[in-house]
Formats: sequence, structure tokens, C-alpha cells
Amino acid sequence: MKKLIIMFILILIGLGAYHYPNISKTLNSGSGFSAKNFCSGHFVSGFVGDNIASEALIPINPVFSLVNYQFNEIDKSVTTNILGAFERKAIYRQGLGCTLLIIGQDSLSTSITPINFEPQSTTAAWPKGLGAVKNAHADVDYALINQGIDRGFSDPEPNGKRHVKAIAIIYKGQLIAERYADGVNLNTPLLAWSMAKSITGLQVGLLTKSGKLDVFSKANVPAWQDETDPRSKITLDMLMRMSSGLEFNETYGMNTDVTHMLSIEKDSAKFAASKPLQFDINSHWSYSSGTSNIISGIIKRTIGGGLQQYYEYTQKNLFIPLGINTAISETDASDTFIGSSYFYASARDWAKLGQLLLQNGQWDDQQILPEHWVKYITTATKTQPLNKYGAQFWLNQNPNSKKIDRIWPTVPDDVYYMGGYQGQYVVVIPSKELIIVRFGFTKPGTNKGIERLISDTIAAIETN
Repeated sequence: MKKLIIMFILILIGLGAYHYPNISKTLNSGSGFSAKNFCSGHFVSGFVGDNIASEALIPINPVFSLVNYQFNEIDKSVTTNILGAFERKAIYRQGLGCTLLIIGQDSLSTSITPINFEPQSTTAAWPKGLGAVKNAHADVDYALINQGIDRGFSDPEPNGKRHVKAIAIIYKGQLIAERYADGVNLNTPLLAWSMAKSITGLQVGLLTKSGKLDVFSKANVPAWQDETDPRSKITLDMLMRMSSGLEFNETYGMNTDVTHMLSIEKDSAKFAASKPLQFDINSHWSYSSGTSNIISGIIKRTIGGGLQQYYEYTQKNLFIPLGINTAISETDASDTFIGSSYFYASARDWAKLGQLLLQNGQWDDQQILPEHWVKYITTATKTQPLNKYGAQFWLNQNPNSKKIDRIWPTVPDDVYYMGGYQGQYVVVIPSKELIIVRFGFTKPGTNKGIERLISDTIAAIETN
């Protein structure tokens, strides 16, 4: 296979200078995407390079098997190339994770002073400490819970590996089960992919509560301020609901808008905001990582100040009150958080975010989010006819047409969730007081087993 890929690329290159710009952009994108994911996978999550390649990258596209990578443990960077060319570099900064440098860039001059977190109790139970799981609920069949987790970790398809990294289950405010793959533990920060969009939605909630943002006002985007520009009428709510009408190709190919944004561009928010309208505003739903990064740019401008203040805002207003100390938001080369894709936290800390939502944004008698915020983010978007999307959150509601079933027909219709590429989930089931967290590097197209995991868990808490 590798020889065939090499031959294919050489044939493409041999087509001549006319086609070289597109080939160059594609391979630079592939090398850049690899550099970023090798860097974060190793320096943030602690994975071994070969495992990152075999589990997280090559199953996405076999071209990644051509990537050469080199870790620099001294300056905490990764350099990649393809066939000895198209070199890219990503660098780790404490508290900020890894940043992909733009082509030709070798270093970053900015940094932060990370917050020093209070040490957590090693004996207190979740969410107050790091104590072990206790079988404390008489109404839970723990044998069935473990069978469900066994199934969740299994690989039922011979050609599709799930590579599950973590599963954690919260019931009635208590951690009732968890399991981790080799090389992962309860403190390992794990990649969210598009679950980061939900974090972006929570950040908007924080700024709404403080009166600094109004989702129904026009979006504060510098490129759209000319009133003759139809984009000037786009509101923050339309962005939150993916109904802006902006053009954006979300296909995860080697040279589409989303991969170009994440692997080539210095400023992801600026790139996405430069896109023209493809549809009338608020008339069409279109899932877009670019849209979430536009929101991230709005958040940055609203918070104001330097990188340190930008970093501390979400830590102090969201993570620290919940006792979350593994959260890492990664930036692009412009020091804007990549609100669409690059956020890390441990499975237990992700579960705390789910519990916050289940408690209507309240934690320890403190209203962290606006009282209406959970209702807002879980209200179906009118331009989404299947009723499967709220505001930066996915829903399991019934579609408008009775001929179409909901996303997960075997589980309750009040389910809402954060969802990310390769099978990242934080699922909230209010009617069952249940939260399910699942992480993995599951091959695209492979059954991730999440619906079965949810239904197995519900069966286990309803046996008595």
C-alpha cells in the first residue's frame, strides 16, 4: 500500500508545474495536520508517536503513513515532513498545549503563566476528589454496567478498530463506573475534536451572564461592519446555531476549508469570517467548524486584554469552580483558541461539565451559567429540519417528519450531547440523571457503539 501511495504522489508531482500549487497545499496541509496531532498527542496526552500514527492518523487517510516525524523533547516540539519535503512544526507551550506554526515559522514569542491548581484529594469521591469508584447505588446492576462497558471497548467490526480510550458513567451525581485503555488514566487530558464547540458555547454563556454578550445582537466581526455587506446582519445566535449562511466546506478531505483552516491558516477565525454567504442568512443549517472559530474570535475580542487574561477567563469562571484542572484550550498561531476542535481534558473532568449542564448551570450553590442557558443551547434550531442541533450542542429530539427517526432511536428523546470526530462524546440524559463520557480514536465509518452503551447503561439502572 505504501509503495502505491508513493507512486501515486510521484505521478501527481510529475504532472508539472501547473498542478504543483494544489499538490503543495495538500501535502503541506497533511504534514501540518500531522505535526499538530503528534505534538498534542505526545506532549498533552502522553501517547507514543507510533501509536498516534497507527490509531489517530493513518485510519483517517493512508497518506499519513508517509509522514516522517521527529520529537524534540528539549523545546517540546514536533517537526514533520512528507517524502523529505513539506516540513511543518508544532510547538508545546505550558498551559496552552500545542500550536501549529504557519509555513516558514520556527517559534512563538508569546507564553502564559499557568494557574497553579489546588491539589485534589486522593480519597474523596468524584467530583470533589480522585477517589476510586464505589458501588454505592443499590438500584444499579453493576454487572450489567460492566458488560456494557465491555461491549463499548470491543471491536465488533474486523476492519474497524474503535481504539476506545476512556469511558466514565455518572448516575445521580456519583461516578458509578469508569475504564481506561493502556496508557490512559483518570488524569490524562483527551482530545475533544468538535466537543470543543460546546465549550465555546459555554464560554458565550459565561459572557452572556456577565452582560458582555447578547446572542441576539449582531455578531462583532471586524470584516462584517460595513452595513452594505449582507453579513453585517448575522447575529451571534445564528452563528451559535450554524445558520449564518456562510460558505464553508466541512468535508474532512486533504484540501477542504476545514483542513486548510486547521493546518495552513494563522488565524482560523479571520479565515472563516472571510467566507462569503452561500445562503440567505438564517435560512439554512450547515455544520461548520469555521463558524465556531468565528465565535471564538468574538469571545477573544470581548474578553480583551492580553493572552494571559484570555487564558485565565475560562479557567477562573468555569473550570476552577468545578474543580477541573486538566483543561487545555489550544490556540492557532494568532493566539486565538481553536474553538471548533482543539480542547483537552480528562474523562472525569469532562463528566463535571456534563454534571454542570444536568444541574442547569449550577455548581455548589453558584450559578455558573445563566439560568436559561441550558434551555437555550438545547432548544432545536429552526433551520435544522431534523431537530438534531441546538446551539453548539447536538440533540436527540424527534424530527419534524414522522417518517424520519431521531439520531439514536433506542434512547430517550431528551438526550443532548457534545460530540466530536473519531467518537468523542459527553452525553447528558436528564430523565435518567445520567451522564456518559466516551473517548476514542475510532476509525471513520466504524460503529462507535455509543447508542448501545447508552441503552445498556439505562438498562443497568432500571433493573431494580
